[in-house]
Amino acid sequence: MSGMIQPSLRPPTQPRSAGPLRRGRVQKRSLGAIRVDKDGDLDMDAAGAAKTARGGGRQGNAAASQPRGGRTSGAGSQLRGSRQSRNNFNHDAVQRSVLRSMGMATGDKFSQASKHNTRITTHDRKSLLREHDSSAKAGSAQVVIRGFKESKAAANSDGGIRGLLAFLERKTSLSEGDTRDMSRVDGDALIISVRVPDVPKLTRLNGYTFAGAALSIEPLLGENDVTSSNAPARTANGLPVNDVSETLKGFLCRRYDPTRKLLDLSHLGTDSELVTLGIFDSLTRKTKLFPALMKVCDSIFQTAKEKAEGILSVSLKGNNLDTIATVTALAQTFPALKNLDLSDNQLKSLSAIEGWRWKFGFLEELILAGNPLEIEVPTYKDQLLRWYPTLRILNGVTVRTPEELSATSQRRAISIPILGPNFRDESGIGEAFVRHFFPGYDFDRTSLLNTFYDSQSTFSLSINVSAPRGLESATKKAPNWENYIKRSRNLLKLQHPSARMNRIYTGKEMIRECWDSIPPTRHPDLADSQKWCIECNTVPCLPDPSAHSLGSLSGLILIIHGEFSEINVATGELTHQRSFDRTIVLGPGIDISVRVVCDTLMLRAWGGSSAWEPTVVGSALTSTSSAPPPQQQPLLQTHMPPGTGVPAVGKTDEELQKELLVIEVSKRTGLKLDWSYECLTQSGWTIDGALAAFENVKEALQPEAFLAYPAL
Repeated sequence: MSGMIQPSLRPPTQPRSAGPLRRGRVQKRSLGAIRVDKDGDLDMDAAGAAKTARGGGRQGNAAASQPRGGRTSGAGSQLRGSRQSRNNFNHDAVQRSVLRSMGMATGDKFSQASKHNTRITTHDRKSLLREHDSSAKAGSAQVVIRGFKESKAAANSDGGIRGLLAFLERKTSLSEGDTRDMSRVDGDALIISVRVPDVPKLTRLNGYTFAGAALSIEPLLGENDVTSSNAPARTANGLPVNDVSETLKGFLCRRYDPTRKLLDLSHLGTDSELVTLGIFDSLTRKTKLFPALMKVCDSIFQTAKEKAEGILSVSLKGNNLDTIATVTALAQTFPALKNLDLSDNQLKSLSAIEGWRWKFGFLEELILAGNPLEIEVPTYKDQLLRWYPTLRILNGVTVRTPEELSATSQRRAISIPILGPNFRDESGIGEAFVRHFFPGYDFDRTSLLNTFYDSQSTFSLSINVSAPRGLESATKKAPNWENYIKRSRNLLKLQHPSARMNRIYTGKEMIRECWDSIPPTRHPDLADSQKWCIECNTVPCLPDPSAHSLGSLSGLILIIHGEFSEINVATGELTHQRSFDRTIVLGPGIDISVRVVCDTLMLRAWGGSSAWEPTVVGSALTSTSSAPPPQQQPLLQTHMPPGTGVPAVGKTDEELQKELLVIEVSKRTGLKLDWSYECLTQSGWTIDGALAAFENVKEALQPEAFLAYPAL
């Protein structure tokens, strides 16, 4: 140990820094009075300058860090100039980057201040943001650029677009995001959306040469003044926009043939009325013409049914179309179109009309004669037949016979057929309940509660706002759910257990309170069976409300799909139409013979009843009858043996199809299954023949041939 250097064990006689000691304790350094800027914010630079001035032994380092050159500045000035922290995080650089991304050019206040190494205060930042907001409110404009297709850069893989945008950015000092993210190609034109103040920067480049080609650059609106104005909107010839709408409506009426239900939109470019409006003076008006026409059509034909019945054919002949991009709105306005004429246009490939792929689900005739497509794509017919399964005539030539259409329709049918409702009642309890329930729910909910609900009955309501809507309601504004949403127990929306439990209403009083808060309804008549799908089955393991039974009890579960309309009680007017799915579990009661154990109601936008329409499989047994069913149709089938109409081991497809036909005839006529079987046998197993045979003999049939209904 004696040969080793031992460290000193004495405590230090003074602190490591140059700070003073008072009475043996370390004294905090005082920063003096706190300085704030004129907005009341803490002036961090002042504190930094004071800290640097107190540096003691660090003053030499501060002096050494001064910028090289003839100009010198103090430590406080250095901090104010860059505000750079110990980890080299430059706040001003970040601030410049953020403001630059917000669209502020390098010549604004911030850039000028940075060049002079001055500090941007909070007041300056707020002022800059206000200026940016006012600039954003000024709106955006579009500029169309032509001529680049003739340049040498057009041979590039992107058609020279990338090089053209880079050229414009260099010449106008616009940032990359101002052009590349807001640009699109329309034919031989490149359309760029920019801020209104940036439009002159681009238009001054009109006539510049890019890659050997002269550019044509002009505002897309075709007006001299692209700034916003409070003056009424006018067309190029000075007509107010309202007059234009009336003119377009008159144009459509003049082009409509009510006898053939044909809307003739051919040769629009040569129509004197449209030319007078100045529609074809600029690319913008030209591209907006067809959407405007479709919007006027929406005002004339306000429902999907009116459109399907009013317009069967549309002609777009001779409009020089090289793509359907400008007329694609036709598929949204008239989806049930049957005849379409696209002849004498410039369609060169199937990609030009791919936007209508799988559209027009009822299209029967298509004309494409006079298009380059016929020569350049010899096999286009095969592709069109796949796109349009109902297409019969192409360019005036029959491409599908009625038999082929029928076979195509059968191939499109799903492999598992849609069966009719399975109603397995017990002693007529389910049917009697249904016949009492919905009239009571519509007209006297209190009496209904007292009849079928007790203190242990539960009710819950759920709303599905994303369910598909029916075709009839697709063109109308979706009804709101304001009266239901507070009661909804949609488990996909409610995640908290307490919220889920609070929306289960138990007992007559809580259920009555809930029912009183939702609008009154009117359901369709049960005799209109096409609007109802009602299933009934037994359900085991129900609790005994009296607690006298040692085992569980059996009951019935009713699954009901249908629709209703809300009603304004004061006026008696039916308002919103909705679809519903309701599941009700019935069990034995104490004071009542049948009680509702559980009632779950799910509401959605109206979707029609096509989802539960039964289908019949098999070409030989397919019915083409469109005769309406009798007025009084059976609500249920009480004498259906188990397994009837259901696939089973050992049952052939033909046997299954016959069973489905028997069930369908029984539903339409009210006959028992054995009598329906006889009708089909005598008519060669066609529904048309069976219904005709029934109409001929129904007056002579005995009552035992028909299904019996339980007394209510």
